[in-house]
Amino acid sequence: MFGYIQPNKDELRFREYNEYRAYYCGLCKCIGHEFGEPMKIALSYDCTFIALLLTGLAGVENTRKCRCLYKPLSRARMAAVDDEYLRFAADMDIILAYCKLDDNWRDDKKPGAIAGKAVMKVAFNKAKERRPELYNAISEGIRELSELETANTPELDPPADAFARMMKNAALAAPVENAQNKLALGHVLYHLGRWVYLIDAWEDREKDGKKGSYNPFLAAGADKERAEFLINHSLNEAIYAYELLDIKAHESLLDNIILDGCPAKNREVLGGKDEQSL
Repeated sequence: MFGYIQPNKDELRFREYNEYRAYYCGLCKCIGHEFGEPMKIALSYDCTFIALLLTGLAGVENTRKCRCLYKPLSRARMAAVDDEYLRFAADMDIILAYCKLDDNWRDDKKPGAIAGKAVMKVAFNKAKERRPELYNAISEGIRELSELETANTPELDPPADAFARMMKNAALAAPVENAQNKLALGHVLYHLGRWVYLIDAWEDREKDGKKGSYNPFLAAGADKERAEFLINHSLNEAIYAYELLDIKAHESLLDNIILDGCPAKNREVLGGKDEQSL
């Protein structure tokens, strides 16, 4: 994913800030423990959100004090303890990063992509073996998306839907026991996936145009009014689905991310006032 799903730091209380940092650091440590220190390059804000959401649904709040290997002079701070939810988010980070590198190599033959694949191969194989359903969801989604982009699809919906379905299918592989929560989680990630794909494409349209890269808004000839409608609609639907979840932990922090952080990103990228806040 792309790093759009973050808290609105201006609205975070001190406790929530520490809570978020504990799970960001905990996921970083989990990736290092499971796959080795170099694999921490795959750490993302989006999968930190996944870890928080899964532990929130399970009612888990398990942290401990520890030191950061890369900040030895800093005081010990709280970090989430490894559990099945952090390990799922870590596996998702690794699989997403590797599959993206693989796609870059197949499409553009970038030397950095083949080098990155070589570095990540062992970690990827471990995550793939542990999460075959998650791997299938991500690899199939990226393959479908790549085919649409290669064909220069002149419509906005097919590529956005491909990315969204990838995220929904990833949710179905998550360790969520409650059937109602799992169903709602699928809808949350589907619409967040559409939102992430569309807002990233809108933000990158000028850069993509200069490079001659595929961009759905450029291919479709869509203007800002069309972009705002689709991006806001996707975020609104994600919020409606999120409100169906039975959150047992991290509720105020997750509320900040979904209800404040994502709309704040809308305002930053689109400018003005996002529809869902009206």
